[in-house]
Amino acid sequence: MGTTSTSVTLISPDISCEHCQRTIESTLSALQGVERVSVDITGKSIQLSYNPAQVSLEQIEKQLDEIGYSIVH
Repeated sequence: MGTTSTSVTLISPDISCEHCQRTIESTLSALQGVERVSVDITGKSIQLSYNPAQVSLEQIEKQLDEIGYSIVH
């Protein structure tokens, strides 16, 4: 029985420095179901893989909003 992960790229105009990168990566990595997080400061993007059976994209976006990073849709 394999687990299905979903990959997504989110854009946050609030990403501006290495502190932002570390904060986002450590916060999202702590969420159950998030498998991989990579922040591109220059592109203001967050690439992540997660298991939708364990965590929803809405939960991930809510967590980002709580630490001060809005997502552009």
